Amino acid sequence: MAQKATFLLILVIITCLSSVQAANVKKPLCYNYQVPACPFNFEPICGSDGVTYVNECVLCDTIRETGKKILIVKDYPC
Repeated sequence: MAQKATFLLILVIITCLSSVQAANVKKPLCYNYQVPACPFNFEPICGSDGVTYVNECVLCDTIRETGKKILIVKDYPC
């Protein structure tokens, strides 16, 4: 019985942590970057693919080139 309770507690904790992490994920605003050149501002962001991008524009260029759905996980390097 104690093993079941421990398992349920761990499951609840994992579920809570995953929902908190998912709340921080956001979609890049690629409509702001229509021209093929990105600004030189250094504002690193972490993509859902585990790659640190120099800025959101570079992330959007990567999305256009690869066709992958990449979200912003953090507003700082991975």
